[in-house]
Amino acid sequence: MDLPLPRLVFALRLWDTTTLVTVGVSYLRLPETPAVIIGLSIALTKAALVAMYFMHLKGEKPAVYWPLGLTAFLFVGLLVSVLLAEGDHLFGTQFGDAFTR
Repeated sequence: MDLPLPRLVFALRLWDTTTLVTVGVSYLRLPETPAVIIGLSIALTKAALVAMYFMHLKGEKPAVYWPLGLTAFLFVGLLVSVLLAEGDHLFGTQFGDAFTR
């Protein structure tokens, strides 16, 4: 299914606009937490645009979304499990601390 050219041009212009917003936000010198939240929201918007328009998922059947959603859910679970298993230096704890009293 091919999307009409005006819709693709709209998606490309929207992506260009979000890129300019990203550059503009980088010059605002925001504190770390708001900057990360704003940056992630812009990145999620751009990722959704790429998935919907350039990967042609906008007109797909709902059966396509379930495997994609399941893959994303399992990937996040994998990342969390690795972070919990190997992220001791991030949290300032040691694995042995759980067994000592």
